[in-house]
Amino acid sequence: MRFLTAFGLLAALTTIWALASPLMAVPDEQAHTIKAAAVVRGQLQGESGISQGERSQVVVPAFIAAVDGLPGCFAWKETVAANCSPQLLQNPDPVKALTSAGNYNPMYYAVTGLPSLYFSGAKAIYAMRVISGLLSAAFLALTISALGGLRRPRLPLIAGSIALTPMVFFLSGAVNPNALEIATSLAVFSCLCLSWERISTEGAWKTSLGMAAFSAAALANTRAASLLWLALAVVGSLLIFGFRPLLSILRQRFLWAMILVVGIGCALSVLWLKSANSLQNLMGQGVDATPLQVVIVMLDRTFDFSAGYVSYLGWLDTLGPAGVLVVWSALIVVSLVTALSAADRAGRVAVAFLLVCVIVLPPLLQIPLVKDVGYIWQGRYILALVAVMIAACGVALRGVEFGEGPATRRAIKIILGLMVFGHLYSFVYGMRRYVIGIEDRSNWSDMFRAPLWQPPLGWITLTLLYLAVLVAGAAVLNRYLMSPRRTHSAVGSAAFPVSAEPLETPVAVVPPTQKAVQRTTRDGQEPTAPR
Repeated sequence: MRFLTAFGLLAALTTIWALASPLMAVPDEQAHTIKAAAVVRGQLQGESGISQGERSQVVVPAFIAAVDGLPGCFAWKETVAANCSPQLLQNPDPVKALTSAGNYNPMYYAVTGLPSLYFSGAKAIYAMRVISGLLSAAFLALTISALGGLRRPRLPLIAGSIALTPMVFFLSGAVNPNALEIATSLAVFSCLCLSWERISTEGAWKTSLGMAAFSAAALANTRAASLLWLALAVVGSLLIFGFRPLLSILRQRFLWAMILVVGIGCALSVLWLKSANSLQNLMGQGVDATPLQVVIVMLDRTFDFSAGYVSYLGWLDTLGPAGVLVVWSALIVVSLVTALSAADRAGRVAVAFLLVCVIVLPPLLQIPLVKDVGYIWQGRYILALVAVMIAACGVALRGVEFGEGPATRRAIKIILGLMVFGHLYSFVYGMRRYVIGIEDRSNWSDMFRAPLWQPPLGWITLTLLYLAVLVAGAAVLNRYLMSPRRTHSAVGSAAFPVSAEPLETPVAVVPPTQKAVQRTTRDGQEPTAPR
C-alpha cells in the first residue's frame, strides 16, 4: 500500500479524534500540553520539585496554564457531560504553571508545542492535537507501507490493521507522547522486517533500513520505557528472519551509518533520563509490598489491563463498548493462536517471546515504583509492545497461504467489516460519553434531542466523516489485499521501491541452475536443469 494513501487516511482519522474529544479529555493531557508550550519557549525541563510526585514549575501563556483546570468537572465521572468544563480564554500573558511531565524528554513536545506560538485559546490546543496526530499518522503509514512491501503482504497487513486498535486512534487525537511511542515502535519493527526480507532476496533494502533507523531514533526519545520497546522490536524482527540478513551486510557503510543514527538517538535518551530524573514527576500513593506481592497482584490484573489495549476512553472512567472489546479481543486471540500454530518455528518463537514479554514486563516494571507511587500501571503503557506483538503474528504467517477462492475473499471482508464496526462504535460511544454522559438507561436518543455538549462541527458531522474515512480505508485495503498475488511482490510501495540495490561487498549467491546440478534424485540420477 502506498505511503501517501495510508497517511491521508490515517491522518484524517487522528484529526477527527483531535476534534471529537473535549479538551483535556485524555489522561494527563493537560500536563503534556503545558510541557509542550514550555519546551517551545526554551524551558526544556522547568523548575523541578524536590520530593517524589512534586510537579515541575514552568512559565507559559495564561491560556495554556488554564488547561490544568479543564477536566476537573468531568474526569472520572462518566455520567457528567463535558459542558461543565469552563471556556478557555485567550489571555497570552505569561504565568507560572505546574506540570507532572516537566522532566520528560522534550523531543515530542518541541514539535507539538509549535502551534501555541502562533495561536491562542482553544484554537492553539486543537492545533497542537492535530500536529500530534499527524506525527503518529506518519509513522503508522510507514508501518502499513512497510508491511505492504513484503513479498506476501496479505496476513501482515491484516494483522497490522488489527494492531491499530480504537485506543491507538483515541490517544493519537490528544497531546500525549503515548501515541507516538506506539506508532514508532510499529514502524521500527515493520521496516526492519522489510529490510531483512529484501536483503535475503537481493531487493532494495536501504530505504526501509533508513526509515527503521529514523523511527528508532524518534522512538528512543518519546517516553521513559521507549528504549525497552525499541530493543524488543529489533529482537522480534531478528527472531522471525534470523541473523543471516544482518550478518550479510555487516561490511556495508550504510548499515553502520544507520547504527550511528540510532546510537545517537539512544545516547540522547539515556543522557536525558539520567540528568532529568524523568521518573521523579510520577504521582501516586506508595504501597508497602514485597516484590513477590507486586508480581502476584500485577499478574492477577493482566486481563484487566487488556481493555486498555483496545478501548478505554476518557480518564480511564469509560470502558469501551462490550461489543468492541469482544470483537477486538477475538481478533487478537485468533491472530495469536494462528501464529503460534501455523507459522514456521522462527515465527512461533518470535510471537511466543513477545507474548511472554507482554505478560511479564508489567510486574517487573512496577516493582521499583510501588513503594513511591503505588500501583500506577495502565494497559496503554505497554500498548506499543502489544501492537508490535500483533503485527508480528502477521509477519510470522506471511508464508502461509489460505487460497484465492470465495471463502478467502469473504473472510477478508468480514475481518475488515468487524474492524470498521469496532472503530465506529468506539468513536460514537466516546461521543455519547461527553455529549450527554453515560447512564444506566439507554439514553442514545438524547444525543439527538438534547445534546449537552458539542465538539467543533458537531458530533453527527464528525461521526459521518469518521465513518466515511473508515469505509474508504477498508475499501482501499480490501482492493490491495485481493489484488493478484504476483503484484504483491512487484509493486512494493511508494516509500519502499523494490528494485535491487548492489551490495558494496558482494554476497555469494548460488544460481538456481547450479543448485539444480548440485542436487541428486533419490535413485542417484542427476536432475534435469530447470528450464
